[in-house]
Amino acid sequence: ALAILLYTTISAILQPDTFSLPIDTDRPSEQRTPLIRLIDIIPEDLERPEDPEDLAEIEAGEANAQRPEIGGILLGDLLPPPNNAADRLRPNLVDARLWAAPPPEFFELSLEQREELLLSNRIVAWYDSVSIARAAEDRLTDWTFTDSNGGRWGVADGKIYLGDVALPLPLSFGTPVGRRDIQARRVWEFEEIERQSQRYLIEQTWKERAEAIRARRDRERAAARADTSGIRW
Repeated sequence: ALAILLYTTISAILQPDTFSLPIDTDRPSEQRTPLIRLIDIIPEDLERPEDPEDLAEIEAGEANAQRPEIGGILLGDLLPPPNNAADRLRPNLVDARLWAAPPPEFFELSLEQREELLLSNRIVAWYDSVSIARAAEDRLTDWTFTDSNGGRWGVADGKIYLGDVALPLPLSFGTPVGRRDIQARRVWEFEEIERQSQRYLIEQTWKERAEAIRARRDRERAAARADTSGIRW
């Protein structure tokens, strides 16, 4: 605060807007010291600079770009000229044998490859038909509908759809907990009945076959007793 006060006081006394130049004078002072005459110079008013001229707008012209022509590299220039007969006989980049077209056998499919392509196409067609059938089957078990807001309601795919929420079905057709032993006992009894019934049918069939064989032998014995000629045909 003291520095600001001193600065304002000195500025009021010295008036920095005007300054003085020391000029020598020939008149001596009373103390035999040279006097300096001071001349006040008032600064002239500064003139306002002229406004800059408006720059003319330059329209972009059409570009006339041309592709530069780059000379190709000759194949013969890639290798130094042959020096001897061996180099002349050795194949180089200008040899037509190095640039010959590949044989057509490289681009033809063998019989096995054609069969594989045919089989893969049939598998793809079969897979598409199975997918369509599966989608139709899923639609048969899709008991849902969609409301005006896009929410899905109903039962499908083993889930309960409640608008935007899908909950898995807690219901199952399995044996409830605590009754598995009873269910297993019932299954064993049913299977045992089935086994015994099959065994009875087999035994009955064997019994009928044994009776048929016994009756046939009895008939043969009766026919043998009736024939007393002793001639066997």
